[in-house]
Amino acid sequence: SRLALEAWQSHLMAIATYKRVSDKVGLLQLDDGQANAFGTQMLKEASECLIVAEKDLLGCHGALVIAGNQRLLSSGFDLKVMMKGPKEAQALIAAGAAFIERLALFPRPVVVAATGHAVALGALVLLTGDYRIGPSTVGGKPLKVGLNETSNGMRMPDFFAEGARYTLAPQYLRECLALGLIYDAARAQVVGFLDEVVAEGKVLEAARAKAEELAAWCKHPAFIENKKLVRRPLDEVIARGRAEQKPTESLTWFAKQPSKL
Repeated sequence: SRLALEAWQSHLMAIATYKRVSDKVGLLQLDDGQANAFGTQMLKEASECLIVAEKDLLGCHGALVIAGNQRLLSSGFDLKVMMKGPKEAQALIAAGAAFIERLALFPRPVVVAATGHAVALGALVLLTGDYRIGPSTVGGKPLKVGLNETSNGMRMPDFFAEGARYTLAPQYLRECLALGLIYDAARAQVVGFLDEVVAEGKVLEAARAKAEELAAWCKHPAFIENKKLVRRPLDEVIARGRAEQKPTESLTWFAKQPSKL
């Protein structure tokens, strides 16, 4: 039928999908075939997948794996949308913050599989995971992980910065936030972006194995109650930041460049 054909075509075009891959593990896959940039559609689909995953994995007391494509977990916000103007950029930032909020308090264990590079919002997705696994290399070259807003001429929203502050090793905050350095896998593990580094091509396999382990280990509802003890202060900071942040505070890359002397 026409409706069935449209549903099938819609599924083929989906850039964020969720499915159960075992009795206790669900997989949220981000794959736009390119840089996995968080644009309007990606955030909409990923957020909808989280809602489905939450209900599904609470029912089986399972665990969630979030993965990207072979090149990237995510390259961050879609700059094409950002550069349309302040209104569009602010809407995208708000959608990204809502996604991070929901992910930070996901009621079952979240294993983030950095199947490729993770920068900007992609790195923040890593920071929301309960366990984070990345490859030593991507396409034979060193993995890249970091919050590169400084290099891009962006002021990071306060509430995203707080997410980093709650997760990264404190002695590296200056490097990560102010300098916005990009790290390879070994350094990313030291700084706090990753918990485990495996060989290229083995990330998804390792993530599924860890998710199976955590699904069995983390009893419900003890897990979410104890997770809230850690995450609630962060969630409150993000929620307050979203409410109080002025629309232009994180959009300083729209400012005119200073004239050359």
